[in-house]
Amino acid sequence: MASPGTGRAASAHDGSTTQRQPAARHDSRPERGGSIPANFVGLSIEWSLVERYMSPTARPAFIRLLRNLGTGVLRIGGSSQDVTPFEASGPNSDRVITPQDLTYIRSTLDAVNAGRHRAERPAWGVVLGTAMSPPTATRPFVSPAHAHAFVTEGVARVFTGAAAGYVAGIELGNEPDLSYGTAGLDHYLSDLATYASPDVIGGYPVIAPSTSEDILPWRSVADSTVPTRYFWNWPRIVDTVAERAKRNAGVFGAYASDHFYPLARTCTGKPYRCPSTAALLSREHMDSLDYQVFTHAEAADDRGLGYRLEETNTAANRGADGVSNVAASAAYALDLMFHAACPRPPDNPAANAGCGTGAIGVNFHNAEVRAFYAPEEGNAYYNAVDYDPTPAVGAPTAAPLYYAMLMFGRFAQGTEGLRPVPLATDEGATSQLSAWQVRGRHGERRLFLINKSDRPSTVTVPVGASSPRVDRMTPYDPAGQGRTVDAPYVRIDGRQVTAGGRWPGFRPTAESADGHRMTTTVAPGEALVVTS
Repeated sequence: MASPGTGRAASAHDGSTTQRQPAARHDSRPERGGSIPANFVGLSIEWSLVERYMSPTARPAFIRLLRNLGTGVLRIGGSSQDVTPFEASGPNSDRVITPQDLTYIRSTLDAVNAGRHRAERPAWGVVLGTAMSPPTATRPFVSPAHAHAFVTEGVARVFTGAAAGYVAGIELGNEPDLSYGTAGLDHYLSDLATYASPDVIGGYPVIAPSTSEDILPWRSVADSTVPTRYFWNWPRIVDTVAERAKRNAGVFGAYASDHFYPLARTCTGKPYRCPSTAALLSREHMDSLDYQVFTHAEAADDRGLGYRLEETNTAANRGADGVSNVAASAAYALDLMFHAACPRPPDNPAANAGCGTGAIGVNFHNAEVRAFYAPEEGNAYYNAVDYDPTPAVGAPTAAPLYYAMLMFGRFAQGTEGLRPVPLATDEGATSQLSAWQVRGRHGERRLFLINKSDRPSTVTVPVGASSPRVDRMTPYDPAGQGRTVDAPYVRIDGRQVTAGGRWPGFRPTAESADGHRMTTTVAPGEALVVTS
């Protein structure tokens, strides 16, 4: 994807109330394709769950789970950051953010990064969210002074020395389109300018705006036939912090943050939002992602910033049982990461044919199943990594979506030559087979085939070797009931992550090719990486 500040023409949307269709841009990179940077994969975790993932009893397994992914970025925040106060002294608990929480995070990253520190940046970094919203009776503490205390009495005292480089930025508030509301945009922008100033967060990188969007068909958003929250105000919002973000950019760069969910657990009167595996894997919901990412990534790039999808998952409101926690979530998440890196705007797919515009990373969100501060009730259905809800606070474990991150982290992250691949399958135009290719560091070609349907798909693809290596991410139904996209588990090459977070390694099979062409069948909900 393009580096920030490539000098593209200004977007046709300027954040005013009169909306217009975005101007078409020519992508000058169709032949060589885009890139997927290191630190692309990431997890987003609520502040209320720091102990469940990174306390001493949980930490060893969580460290292994992060190291399995290679490089990445943690984001600690979510809606809990606006309702959970920072307290510099006093006992630690789920209901407050303390230096102990920050120490747990630093200790985790110290271990993950040990012996793996890259010259330009750590293997794993962290975004630390602090409250920024209109004060209310339930959150009277929210203020610039509170954010300043979080930074000076918390972050600065814990992340010292080389660990200061772990901090990718301080995230200011969560989903301001909800906390401030559409009518409160000016109030939000005023607060954003205040909180982003050195008087409040010092010299730390600033991360904003972390907006959410209503779950709507992309065409409704494009035509502004429905309320769109802050969607078209992104240019004005990013203008507010762009210079400050660039001036204090850390080793992870300056970027704007965004949120996206394709579905929601609750959907009364809003059928487009209703969760099902078919809806999750549908093209129309991926089109909405493409439209949002392309539009907002261009707005960020026009101002010299990168763009990160810093919170996403399968369904808002903590996921949907039978959708977010089954094999379909892995197939969806794998395809989502490619679409985020190379969005194809549905109104003009050719505008990004060479993948010159896109996200620098994606963070999958993790939360409690019902409410903050009630971890004992269990995991949100969409969690990529499940925490231990028992009093033992034991090892976190890999959920189905984690396997998509594992496959992407190993075979796509840090590669060049990213491009979508058109395919002709035995099902013709009705196929839901998604295909992407990248080029590894040694020049090897990696072709990803992702079957997002409930039936097998057979395809013939070109390969660069007579015996290409194939890794398969496959739904696993231990009951033998033939479940595919709704199977409760996922395996890669027949292997699973252990209860202690250890990944035994990939075990590709060598498959035969005829004249540098290979015919293969991709099972329902399955994804392949063909390396040649």
